[in-house]
Amino acid sequence: MSDARTPRRGSGRDPSPGSGDGDALETYRRKRDFGRTAEPAGGAAPAAGHRFVVHKHHASSAHYDLRLELDGVLLSWAVPKGPSLDPADRRLAIRVEDHPLDYADFEGVIPEGSYGAGPTLVWDAGEWAPAGDARADLDKGALKFRLAGEKLRGGWMLARMKPKRGERRIPWLLIKEKDFAAAPGSDILAERPESVKSGRRIEDLIAPAPPPAPAKAPPPRRLRPGASKGARKAAMPATLPPQLATLADAPPDGRDWLHEMKFDGYRTMAFVEEGAARLVTRGGLDWTRRYGDLGAAFAALPCRAAVIDGEVVALDEKGVSRFALLQSALSDGPGGRLTFFAFDLLHLDGWDLTEVRLERRKALLAALLGPAPPAAIRLSDHVAGDGPAFFARAGEMGLEGVVSKRADAPYRPGRSRSWLKAKAPRTGDFTIAGYTASPRAGGLGALALGEWDGDELHYRGKVGTGFDEAAMADLLARLEPLRAGAPPLPEAPREVIPVRPVLTARIRYASRTGNNWVRHAVFLGLRGAATGRKASAPARGTKERMITEADLATISITNPDRRLFGRSGPTKLDVALYYARIGEAMLPHLLRRPVSLVRCPSGKSEDCFFQRHPFTGMPKALGKVAIGDSDGESKIYLTIDDAAGYLALAQFGVVEFHCWGARKDDVEHPDRVILDLDPGAGIGWREIVHAATHVGAELRAMGLVPFVKTSGGKGVHVVVPVTRRLGWKATHAASAAIAEAIAKTAPETFVTVMGERNRRNRIFIDFHRNARAATAVAPYSLRARGPLPASAPLDWADLETVEGPEDLNHATLPGLVAAAGDPWATIEDEARDLPEGARDR
Repeated sequence: MSDARTPRRGSGRDPSPGSGDGDALETYRRKRDFGRTAEPAGGAAPAAGHRFVVHKHHASSAHYDLRLELDGVLLSWAVPKGPSLDPADRRLAIRVEDHPLDYADFEGVIPEGSYGAGPTLVWDAGEWAPAGDARADLDKGALKFRLAGEKLRGGWMLARMKPKRGERRIPWLLIKEKDFAAAPGSDILAERPESVKSGRRIEDLIAPAPPPAPAKAPPPRRLRPGASKGARKAAMPATLPPQLATLADAPPDGRDWLHEMKFDGYRTMAFVEEGAARLVTRGGLDWTRRYGDLGAAFAALPCRAAVIDGEVVALDEKGVSRFALLQSALSDGPGGRLTFFAFDLLHLDGWDLTEVRLERRKALLAALLGPAPPAAIRLSDHVAGDGPAFFARAGEMGLEGVVSKRADAPYRPGRSRSWLKAKAPRTGDFTIAGYTASPRAGGLGALALGEWDGDELHYRGKVGTGFDEAAMADLLARLEPLRAGAPPLPEAPREVIPVRPVLTARIRYASRTGNNWVRHAVFLGLRGAATGRKASAPARGTKERMITEADLATISITNPDRRLFGRSGPTKLDVALYYARIGEAMLPHLLRRPVSLVRCPSGKSEDCFFQRHPFTGMPKALGKVAIGDSDGESKIYLTIDDAAGYLALAQFGVVEFHCWGARKDDVEHPDRVILDLDPGAGIGWREIVHAATHVGAELRAMGLVPFVKTSGGKGVHVVVPVTRRLGWKATHAASAAIAEAIAKTAPETFVTVMGERNRRNRIFIDFHRNARAATAVAPYSLRARGPLPASAPLDWADLETVEGPEDLNHATLPGLVAAAGDPWATIEDEARDLPEGARDR
């Protein structure tokens, strides 16, 4: 360990470099010969940051060095016994000389004869944040701070002790706070000895072992699945529903449980048979082609037939599965970026293994994959017993959580108590309702979080950690323009600056308080809404008159500040501005079609109503069309024939536009067919995205060109432009045949029969919107609820990147379309005849 300079008598302060006069690194440089050691000499200090690092150092004695970045240097303490996650431990820490910032990345062996000779590695690293004024707290001898590293997290304190008589070095105590990251009785030093930078241990630096000589591959082991108790002869199954885990607060303890990491990917079943492989999602969709070269890896396994359960993931540079990376890989083309973590073997070479004990199934799976499985396939290993400790480790590593399985249990499709899942810690999506200012931190102190309950937004606490300076600057640039017209949140503290609630933050938190506020929140990032997509084709030139300055000048809005759908909702003016900004993209899909309007004149959900026919005082620019009904009577329907009529409707409280799939010049022959994918109970957004992608592929195989949009609710609309050759009756029948044909490709996923009972845990393909006089929500139309989500057209590649349909709303969508264009700009150029078989039905 290094010596600090001798303190002035009676000062009670650490006189270490960096806190006084002169060169802060003078002591550090004087002790080292940089011609011998690879340690950095330290150049000009870069822009201020908040890094911390803990070095593990085997010098004359083994110890750890805690270093905190402040004022262009790393303040350093030698901690002989190392940090502890147990708040009861008081670890001695000796203040030593300040180190240069680039020392944070130093890892290697300091040569013999040099100061501090011996190996050192980066045991932990990350960001730190002081609880107050760091310099003032150091002077007082009580520095409270938070760490966000891979191994050390949460609150900590450095407390200066009174030196003993004649003692040259000022002793401190390093203490862990009692919070979500505390782990009484644990030994993080023994559990995690490796470097977070290289993965090496200190022993690897002391005497690196020579590389082993290449060994001959052992002959393949002959597997005997039939020798396992419970195995029975059976044909290869065509399908097999997966077993699902039940949510638990924490993993069970005891040696009769096996604990595996919980992955953030797509649950997939691999069916291998006679040198070919099928990869089927949890919803029953065949995604072999979408998964790139994974199918070839399974086809090469040394077996005649097998069914393997697992999860397809994409790993980051630290080997942690990240769903955003998986979305990107599937959107861009997976190449070799996907990994299949195999965790169960259910059938092997003519033997059904579902009644065999889990331990035995996993042993057979490990033997099948062999000591060197294909690079794209990995065995999902486990630990037996000690579930709570494994759970704590998963949280430290930033993993999704833990799946615990009874070692003696058979495989049972469906949800079961023999499989339990515990998520660590919790994550959630919260609306950003405001922020607090902090000039010292760069302008942004914390984000105020909100959560929608129907039409009302409720305060859920603040988050002030998890963003660096760059993230702070980006957030502040996004939030400041949203202050104008923002309603205050009644439950929020007085210092919160309200913003319009249109951005969503992903938050990790330990738990909730009694009033439902989040505790120990950490900001993980903004939830994106396809913001990185490539520019689509620009809007087509049309004969229709688009929006001009003269059109905008005609808008007259009374009660522009009236709030819609609750005290935190948007205003009547917000709706008018949205339709003015989105009109260039929306009008080509809306003009000269019979429309139905959803009007909300009072701003209350219960007062909204449909308007299909002309009404008193309606705008003169609004069009009309006479359409006969089934009784031969003619009725007048509304149409929008130009921009003036479109813009004038904002004054009449119009929030939603619904239109026919035909134009008024030939209302009896539709030009668009829509398949509304409506999720039943138990279906999440991610499964809807899977299903829509599958439907799009099936339609392309039929020779059609599908387009996709969100519904503005929980579902997705797949729209097909068609030639105007068929009448409504034939089109409706053809769309029914198409829906039924698609449903047969994945009967466990889709259903075409109405009724809540029929679509529980399934997706209803609603083709009835293709009947005469039926309408569907128009592209870009808002929906009459809380944050005003929109029915947003998307590129197919962007559908994978949408994490929640409500992210596409009145505030975000105009900017996306302005940057990338209308992804449906070419829809009329892609009209095709419906397939012959479907038309004949």
